[in-house]
Amino acid sequence: MSDLLTAAKGVPEDRIPMAALIPGVLGLIPFWGLALLLAMPLDIPADLAMFALITYGAIILTFVGAIWWGLAVHAPDGAPRSWMFIWSVVPSLIGWSGVMVSDVIGIPMIMIGLLMQWALDLAAHRACPSLFAPWILKLRTLLTVAAVIALALAWWQGSVL
Repeated sequence: MSDLLTAAKGVPEDRIPMAALIPGVLGLIPFWGLALLLAMPLDIPADLAMFALITYGAIILTFVGAIWWGLAVHAPDGAPRSWMFIWSVVPSLIGWSGVMVSDVIGIPMIMIGLLMQWALDLAAHRACPSLFAPWILKLRTLLTVAAVIALALAWWQGSVL
C-alpha cells in the first residue's frame, strides 16, 4: 500500500524514506561518539571506549545479519534460502569473535564484517532486485561507509594511544 502511495505522490522508488533514514543515521551516533571520544583528552579509559565500540559494532552486525533471515523467509521461489539462513548468523559470529579478541584485531574484524555484509547485500540485490526495496542499498551504503570510517578512526586512535 505504501508503494502505491509513494508512486501516486511522485516520490522516486529509490528515495530513502525518512522513517528509515532517521533511525539509521541515529544508529551511527555510538560509532562516531565513541570514535571521537578516543580522540579527546577525557577521563574515560580508552579501553572502555574501545570495548563499547566493538560491542556496539557486534550488535549492528547481528542486526544486519538478521535482515537476511527475514529475506530468506520471504524469498521468492528459486532463491537460495538455505544459504541465506546460514549466512544470517555469520555476522553475529564475526561480531562475537571481534568482542573476544584484542582491540587491534576486533575493530578490523567488525569493519570487515560490515563490508562483507554490504558486499553480499549488493550481490543479492543485483541477482534478485525484488529481495530489497530499491532504496535499501543506498541506505546500507551510506550507513556502512559512515560506520567503517568511524571504526577506522577509532582503530587509528587506538594504535596512536
